[in-house]
Order: sequence, then C-alpha cells, then structure tokens
Amino acid sequence: MSLTSDDFEEFVSSDPDDDETIPLGQALSELGLDVEGDSVEAVRDVRERI
Repeated sequence: MSLTSDDFEEFVSSDPDDDETIPLGQALSELGLDVEGDSVEAVRDVRERI
C-alpha cells in the first residue's frame, strides 16, 4: 500500500475552527503531556498493588 498526496488532502486543508493567530509551537506546547511524570506515577501504583 502506498500513500499519495491525495490521501492527505482532508488533513492539509485549513480548519475553520482553528485560531491561526497562535503560533504552531505554542499550540503544540499547550497539547503536550508530561509523559515521564505520568509513567513514573503508573509504575509506583503498580508496585504498591504487588
């Protein structure tokens, strides 16, 4: 299976709900997670149960 540019057309078009005045880097940082903190907490919970 191969992908062409047509396969991405719906994802490339602009979304009317997006606020394009916010820089991409800032928008992505607002979506970011602290995965390391979450994973450490999960491991501690599992160890307590054992």
